[in-house]
Amino acid sequence: MASQRGQLLKRNYLFAFLILFAGFGGLLGYDLYFKPYVLSQTVVKIKAADGGFIPKNYQLQQSDLYLDSVQTKDIPSGVITEFSQVKDKITNVNLMDGSILTSSLVDVSDLEPQADEGIFPIPKEAIYAINGSLRSRDKVDIYLVEGDKADRPGSGSGNAGGGFPPSGTTKPSPDSGQKDSGFTTAARRVFLSGVTVNYVRSEDNNDVLDSENGNTNNRVTSTGKVAAPELKLKKSDGELLGQYLEQGLKLWIVRVE
Repeated sequence: MASQRGQLLKRNYLFAFLILFAGFGGLLGYDLYFKPYVLSQTVVKIKAADGGFIPKNYQLQQSDLYLDSVQTKDIPSGVITEFSQVKDKITNVNLMDGSILTSSLVDVSDLEPQADEGIFPIPKEAIYAINGSLRSRDKVDIYLVEGDKADRPGSGSGNAGGGFPPSGTTKPSPDSGQKDSGFTTAARRVFLSGVTVNYVRSEDNNDVLDSENGNTNNRVTSTGKVAAPELKLKKSDGELLGQYLEQGLKLWIVRVE
């Protein structure tokens, strides 16, 4: 009887030891592996001197950045995970030391104009046609359409004679007395290509989004009717575009990205 009781106690002690060992092993596994590798993600953070901050409109260098592991539940949307995504990019706001970088905090899409660039608003009356699905950060090509032809029904279809010059059209000399149509010898149909759209304004001057929660449904719906975009252009291109608009040309704005 006593021997059976002793064996039972030994077995209970063994089970208790195994449970304790499994508990400690589970805690160690959770803290050393599961938590840092499964429930966490490596993100890019700001490294500011003396625990200060990096100012707005500052061009980030790799020395201003470091990688850190953060729990998934604490990671904001649009998080930056690689140095290459933000190196040499411009900050949109002041950034405190240790801040987790996101696409809204840094100009990852190069929306901020450089010294030789500007954000040019396109007036509604200067637009021949524009995509209703246009959103900020898109890329567009800009076609020039002659104003009188753009006002005709069925014009602007993209074929020859729909407002585009014939092949071989040349730019007249300043002394020729001819009106400058703005087309070069190359006679390309696209006046500007790959232009960045900074903002897409509705008629009540709000930015057009998919929904009130942002661009969330791949352009199926919108918060307003596209009225006038604001485009990032070289200042020289913007001045030239203004000359074309003064001549009565209209813009066919086509989303390409």
